Amino acid sequence: MTDKQKRRTFLKAAGSTGVLGLTALAGCSDDGGDDGDGGDGGDGGDMTEGGDTTEGGATTGEMGGMDTITLGGSMSLSGDNADLGQLYADAYELTIQRINDQGGVEGGDGNTYELEMELRDDETDASASQSIYQELIDREGVDYLLGPYSSTVTLPASAVAANNERPMVEGGGASPDIFSQDNEWIFGLLPTADKYSLSYFDMLSGKDSPPESVAILAEDDTFSQSTAEGARQRLDEMDMELVVDRTFPSDTSDLSTNLGRVRDEGADALLLCAHQQHNIILANQMESQDVNVDAAMGTVGSLNDSFRNEVGDNANYIYGPTSWDINADFSDPVFGGTQNFVDAINENYELSPDYHSAAGEAVIVTFKQAFENVDELDPTAVRDQIRGAEFSTVYGTVAFDDRGVIDKNMLIRQWQPDSELTTVYPSEVATADPIYPMPDWSER
Repeated sequence: MTDKQKRRTFLKAAGSTGVLGLTALAGCSDDGGDDGDGGDGGDGGDMTEGGDTTEGGATTGEMGGMDTITLGGSMSLSGDNADLGQLYADAYELTIQRINDQGGVEGGDGNTYELEMELRDDETDASASQSIYQELIDREGVDYLLGPYSSTVTLPASAVAANNERPMVEGGGASPDIFSQDNEWIFGLLPTADKYSLSYFDMLSGKDSPPESVAILAEDDTFSQSTAEGARQRLDEMDMELVVDRTFPSDTSDLSTNLGRVRDEGADALLLCAHQQHNIILANQMESQDVNVDAAMGTVGSLNDSFRNEVGDNANYIYGPTSWDINADFSDPVFGGTQNFVDAINENYELSPDYHSAAGEAVIVTFKQAFENVDELDPTAVRDQIRGAEFSTVYGTVAFDDRGVIDKNMLIRQWQPDSELTTVYPSEVATADPIYPMPDWSER
């Protein structure tokens, strides 16, 4: 097992035992880089021995003579969303390590900085996340915030950023509500949730025998409800009838009743607006309930290796949306290009990155480019620089609109039996045609 794999195991263990302090020390001095150090959150995870906190979130200490900038936040590192939260944590850690290994950040103020990260487990709990951010600001002097995972957590966390006038960059919250609060301190790297299903229906409408009827099953959370509303609006513009429209509690572990409705109504296409744990339930219970549709898509967590590992061949033919294609090759100031990042994730964590990983890398690069282009390291100056910037990352071009949202449309990928996970829409980036209609369970 490599040192990085050991480190990832440690991070997962820290999250699963409820430890709130999670520190990623990258490129630090020899006595600060031990994998086991810095994980205890009892004292807020002090990241530099004997360091003195200075303005701008910079700490001067035993860090090879460099000042440091701490990026801090909360993340889902245990519980149902831990697999996705870990993708962000891995991307953050790897990007920070690479930046520090390359000599740090050449600040626009003439100083060179190493980056540190303090990332704590919020267990996808909004109240816990709010407390973490407030403590990071009040006790740890953190000025630059890494957003959490899930819209339900990100919306209240972004209010902490606004109330304390600290910039927050996030790649894990997509609800339009996050960006409708006149909050000048939040920046999001995902398309808003109401866009997540649009490309799916656009793809299906272009088939020779497009679906005539659609079923929507939506988790009762901020993101999923926004996704479902976007889907309803698109269906109103199309010649497709919505025959099932059901909401289920986030804590449910059984979708059989709702899937029975889908089967009994004879829906041609199915959209699940939910997170990974419910995509796993869907893939398994579609088989047990003998639900045969021409197309089925889950909005979040249906494209991950961990999803495939959980459901096996039941993943075949299922679609998922993504804001990034693993086969892209954008230029990047840290890794050089997208494929170098993909290779680094594979090498260090033995998994294939998805759009959560790429968005996580872009979160760190967003702060890096801001630090490099401000005359003075200050939260307001950094915020203003981010708002007007445009730059390239492994995730593609990053530029934010007046709300603080990146402008991206979703691609569609499908698990295909012979070629595994394949981009199938739009045609200009597709590597194969979608397999449509998907075969009935009795024919597999």
